[in-house]
Amino acid sequence: MAKFERPQKQNPLQLAINQHTFPAKSIARFTNLDGRVDLRMKALKTTRRAKPTDKIFCARRAWDHGSEVKFIKKVENEFQDLAELILTGQVKTLDRQKTHIVNLFYVLWMIREQIREQPGKDAVLAGVLPGDLWSRDEEEKLEKAGLAFTRGNVLPARVLNGINIRIQVGHYLREFPIAHWGIVHAANAEFIVPDWPKLAFVPITPTLALLNSAVNQKLHSRAVGIVNEQLRQASRRYFFARDFATCP
Repeated sequence: MAKFERPQKQNPLQLAINQHTFPAKSIARFTNLDGRVDLRMKALKTTRRAKPTDKIFCARRAWDHGSEVKFIKKVENEFQDLAELILTGQVKTLDRQKTHIVNLFYVLWMIREQIREQPGKDAVLAGVLPGDLWSRDEEEKLEKAGLAFTRGNVLPARVLNGINIRIQVGHYLREFPIAHWGIVHAANAEFIVPDWPKLAFVPITPTLALLNSAVNQKLHSRAVGIVNEQLRQASRRYFFARDFATCP
């Protein structure tokens, strides 16, 4: 994992450091009685139990605090509200507005994972004369307030990433519209969760997921196994599940 810029000692402004690429609340729906999931590391070929707060699920201060607590949390909260309605059976089909909520969530998951893997570097602003430098405390107060800042004529990578998250979300939704999500239930089997959404698949619980270009349906063990194998192959570093023993 790439190095990150640590905040001031004891992080007095409580700036976001561990930033989930897939929400902790979503991971928690896959935990077993011990509050953990089965986690498989692909390169090491090892399996361990992990809490939703495990750092493996997080980028480390890869985008600014304002993007984390404002834009990202808004998208996550809207999706989690919708997920609960689907879980309780209050929503059985997704209209245009609900589809947009899922699209935002899916694309945001993809972009955050890309930034985690390639966080980028500070950017020199061409044609901009160096200005006054802020103190570290002043920088953090600006970040806490959700404001961008420069260091002379240099834009810190996490500030740039926060800006790019919004830009890229809009770009993906315009260029690659995701038009239809079906609600799929797993019967006699459970889904795994990949570390990034290469496939148009959004897991909600071990037996409930959203699948693009699908009708609402029940998938039996063999079909779940096909989906899971595609998700294993698509994962770059890891994948997880409630219990791999129930995942064909």
